[in-house]
Amino acid sequence: MHNPAPSPNLPPARLSASARRSAALRAGFTLLEVMVAIAIASFTVTALFALFTVQSRQLLRQDIDMEMNQSLRFATDMITRSVRMAGYGSGGWVYGAMGPTAGATSDPLPSIIPWNDPTGDGGPDAITVVYMDPALIMDTSNQVIESWDTLSITFKPGMRGNALKLAQLNAGDMLLCSDYADPRGIRSYLWAITAVNSTTGVIGVVPNDSYSDYAQWFTTNPNLTPIMTCSRAEIYTFYVDDDDDGVGAGSADNPVLMLSSDQTWPSNDDVPLVDNIEDLQLEYCLDDGAMSADCSTSWVTGESIDASTAADKVWMVRVMLMVRSNREDMNDQYGGQRTAMSDRGAGLPDHFFRRTMATEVAVRNIRLLARP
Repeated sequence: MHNPAPSPNLPPARLSASARRSAALRAGFTLLEVMVAIAIASFTVTALFALFTVQSRQLLRQDIDMEMNQSLRFATDMITRSVRMAGYGSGGWVYGAMGPTAGATSDPLPSIIPWNDPTGDGGPDAITVVYMDPALIMDTSNQVIESWDTLSITFKPGMRGNALKLAQLNAGDMLLCSDYADPRGIRSYLWAITAVNSTTGVIGVVPNDSYSDYAQWFTTNPNLTPIMTCSRAEIYTFYVDDDDDGVGAGSADNPVLMLSSDQTWPSNDDVPLVDNIEDLQLEYCLDDGAMSADCSTSWVTGESIDASTAADKVWMVRVMLMVRSNREDMNDQYGGQRTAMSDRGAGLPDHFFRRTMATEVAVRNIRLLARP
């Protein structure tokens, strides 16, 4: 007997379970379900984007902090290492090249020259240090007596290592020689080198007879001591180039710690060391009878130092550096400013990040010496 097909108009309750499942699968979402799904998805995406933004900013800030800390450490190391060496191989004072050319009793070049706000605009300080290269130390020949206005200084190239040391000296370098046999005390003389002959051991120099600080020691004896200890003179000036004068690598937007190989600066041949060094401030502990031996009492700025007096012999130097980030806060939300440091006041508010570092250095070579 033929069974008729079920009528499509039968109520759902009379449909089989498989048919009901098939109908449910074909059914769509309600408007309420769609709106809830969109809201949940929007909240999730917004939260993830906010987390990504925060993480990106933190990563950027960490990169900026790391770069500033590295710049501070490198700049501090460069300055403190040279300051620590100041006066090495000398009597603390150097006579001759770079000295005064007038006055019968003019003062020599000290091993540390403080420059307090050298540009006069309330800006960073600077410092010049003088010492002997410890790797190139040689004694002059005892068989040659040079006159005080000599054009050459003679060494023995056959002495162990002297030929190699002579080969490392070049025209334009400075030669620093110390006379330890002078009964008046250690005398240190500086010459500008014109030529070097590593075979004969003769170094040509510019005569120092035009420098009054040098000439005053040869009024009775016109000759140099036969044996002097000599080496290449290291004369370094550290300063911050933060102006747009067209000289040097720095500018107001990109302050740079600079290194000059003499005490005449700035010049276009000075070497840029570290970018974004915004401030260099220096303070000094002096052997002036008022300060304690451990420099635990007050410190003075370079403005208070008279480099021509024995009372102002430098015992320690406090080096204070400030580095600025190479970019402003992207959202202009960080309200930074250059803070006051030593005798320099604070700057105007801006959106740069900054770090500071202060280090105290004992000038051991000068502290053991007294000016003759």
